[in-house]
Parts: sequence; C-alpha cells; structure tokens
Amino acid sequence: MMEELLRVFEEIARENFPELDLEKFSLALREEIEKKKYDLQDEALLETALRDDRDTFKDSFLEMLEEKAARENSGKAFILSERGRNEAISILIANTEHTIDYYYNTIIGKHFSAS
Repeated sequence: MMEELLRVFEEIARENFPELDLEKFSLALREEIEKKKYDLQDEALLETALRDDRDTFKDSFLEMLEEKAARENSGKAFILSERGRNEAISILIANTEHTIDYYYNTIIGKHFSAS
C-alpha cells in the first residue's frame, strides 16, 4: 500500500509541482505513513480505491492542497516550503483516511442493504 500511495503522490508532483524535491518529500511521507500503522483491511480498501478511483483521489488531494495554499496567499511557494511540505503530507494522510472510511462505509452499506 505504501509504495502505491508514494507512486500516486509522485504522479501528482510530477504533473503539478515539478520543482518539488521529491526525494526529500517521499522520505517524510514514508515516515508518516509508517507511523499510521494501517491494518490489512485498511490497506486493501486503499488499494481498491487507488485502483478504481485514482483520479478522484488525486483530484481531491490537489483541491485540498490548493485551498490551503490559497489561504496562505502564497500558492506554489507555500507548497514548496518546508511548512507546505508538512501540510501536504498531513493533507495526503487525511485524504487517505477519508478514502479508507468512504470505502469501508460503502461496503458496510452494501452489506446491510443486501440483507
């Protein structure tokens, strides 16, 4: 799961922030993902989401990041700063958790509606 999430972020960065220090960012992101200690169910749900709705996941992350940068009144400069990097990681983790929750609730909802 971690490798796929890192690949998704790398795709986002290459397409939208080519000047970002991707290696430094990826190391920090990897550390934060490891701290979360996602269980196998979470990993399976996220893998499904990234396989089925990769573009939606990417768009959601970008939208949240751009809103934060706009609030900071600094656009890409914010995203390229250390503070921006930390905020981007936080947003990506939040987006990941929202995606897992959405898929979990969707599966539970389908299960109960089929009963």
